[in-house]
Amino acid sequence: MFEIAQYVEEVKHRYRLSSDYALADKLGIAQPEANLIRRGLKVPKPEICIKVARLLDKNPVELLLIAQKDKAPEQAKEYWTLALTAVDVMLHVPKNPRYIPKKVEAIGRELRQLESQTLTYEGAAANAEAVRLMETAERSVDAIMERWNIWKRGEALYPSYLLANQAAVRRNVVIRRLLILSQAQMQDALLVDDAIQIMDDQHRAGIKIYYAFREELIRSPAFQRLEQDFKKYGAAEEINSAMFDEEILIFSQLYAQVPLGMVGKPTPITMIKQLQITWKPEVIRELNPASLFDMTRYVFEYQGAEPFMAQLERFKSAVRGGHP
Repeated sequence: MFEIAQYVEEVKHRYRLSSDYALADKLGIAQPEANLIRRGLKVPKPEICIKVARLLDKNPVELLLIAQKDKAPEQAKEYWTLALTAVDVMLHVPKNPRYIPKKVEAIGRELRQLESQTLTYEGAAANAEAVRLMETAERSVDAIMERWNIWKRGEALYPSYLLANQAAVRRNVVIRRLLILSQAQMQDALLVDDAIQIMDDQHRAGIKIYYAFREELIRSPAFQRLEQDFKKYGAAEEINSAMFDEEILIFSQLYAQVPLGMVGKPTPITMIKQLQITWKPEVIRELNPASLFDMTRYVFEYQGAEPFMAQLERFKSAVRGGHP
């Protein structure tokens, strides 16, 4: 039975038409045709769909799409269903408040990107989308961060993304995050304090937090390949990336410093300016950071400030001895 029949039946009831003869007269067609359409045995012509829509105070596009779906072969019906859903949404979008049409427009841009298996977000939306992704994680998150100072209190990822991480841990999501620390950073006592503060915050949130010194990690052929692959796919020079449930990946493509404040001296905040989200199988396969956490020679689990400082002193001593 064709779906369009229920609309024709509604015309009959609304206008109290006692017979198919009366229905046919209302629609301007022959009685046998009206009978077949009402019983769902025939799809009406476009001009009849438009007439039915006007009699029911509906948008003609809705009925034209339903009629097309009814006529389509079984394998094509789902596409007409999608088209009908999209049109239905657009027909019911209020013009005010302005937030609503803007939101629908943004959703439309996202939907148009879906076919490429990649989404790109910019500015504040990039940071917000990272939070949404964390809220959908069900099993695991593996992350690596070279631009790790954006986790510092007062920076872009604190506290919203950290709170989303904490909520995920409470849902039994296993989160592993690796901070990659450079020799130059570790010569700065303030940056060392920042690293400890960030790792303490992560540890308290239930995250399995790890760290590695870049000059040691770069010895690993696996990390060298991973770094080259990230560059191939357009990641920023300093890698910030996370794999969710081993099926969807995010990585930063651009960073920017944004002044926060309109009065007095503004506070510079480091933002992820452009973020890419992808679920392309080949990208997932090549950029999965999971193997890094098994490199116990170079990667260490954070167990507090004191063991970290001991590892840092070992690293500095190796640098002084010419063996980083």
